[in-house]
Amino acid sequence: MRNHLSVRFIFSLCALLVSATSLAQSNSSQAMQDVQYLASEAMQGREIGSAGNALAREYIIKRITELGLKPCGGNYVHEFKVNKLKQATQGKNILACQYAKQNPAAKYLVVSAHYDHIGVNNNKIYYGADDNASGVAGVLAVAQNLKDSSTKHHIVYAFFDGEERGLLGAHAFVKEGIIPRKDIAANLNFDMIARGDKKELFVSGTYQNPTLKPILQTLNTSDDIKVLFDHDRPEQGSNDWTPQSDHYAFFQAGIPHLYFGVEDHADYHKPTDTFDKINPKFFDACIAFLQKAVMQIDQQFTRKD
Repeated sequence: MRNHLSVRFIFSLCALLVSATSLAQSNSSQAMQDVQYLASEAMQGREIGSAGNALAREYIIKRITELGLKPCGGNYVHEFKVNKLKQATQGKNILACQYAKQNPAAKYLVVSAHYDHIGVNNNKIYYGADDNASGVAGVLAVAQNLKDSSTKHHIVYAFFDGEERGLLGAHAFVKEGIIPRKDIAANLNFDMIARGDKKELFVSGTYQNPTLKPILQTLNTSDDIKVLFDHDRPEQGSNDWTPQSDHYAFFQAGIPHLYFGVEDHADYHKPTDTFDKINPKFFDACIAFLQKAVMQIDQQFTRKD
């Protein structure tokens, strides 16, 4: 199986290079191009520790380098040990920083998405287009939008590994204190933002952090998206999304958070979560909203300890 997968992998990578060239010449948004690349067959579902995961990591580093972002520390990649898998491996978070030019003592906003997915099970690739190639594309789009701005906060663009195995990368980031907890103003986490089956994007976390809600309520949206504030109250049970993605590591550490995402759809955690299921108008509207949201929070939010 390993030898067959190797041949198929090389073939897929060659095909990907051809498709990527033609895609670049199309009218697709950059965010759509990012999702198509990360959810391609060559990535083999981006499971932590896999060759496809490494390919995705290389692509993300290429993109953030092109944007002129600097590493947070000496390297973009921050490794952490993983002992929960059948075979011990190293998880690899990707961290890029944009520093506030006017205030070296500013706190940090951590804008995050996980880049791993489920990988290959029973010879089927779990492509993870919405979950969570879309979130990665969202973080890259925010970085593109803010790269020439004078921000009030330092911005960490965090691409976490191992989310599908228990939020491993996010927990490692918070525990290791690469950015001290007291210096993090908030975490803004993107996870599944591309499937506009109902044209609804949810913002979860304003129940715990009510001062963030009026900042976002003033933002204009298009007819292609409806922004709703929900899925964050304890009495909602499984519909409370607080523990369901990387922002939970920040919540547990007492750091304000917001989680942006769509509700589960028919292709959630299935091989059918593919690029062709994405609604481009909805996704681009989400990207536009998230770009404005992060900018607005940067300018108006101050963490109260």
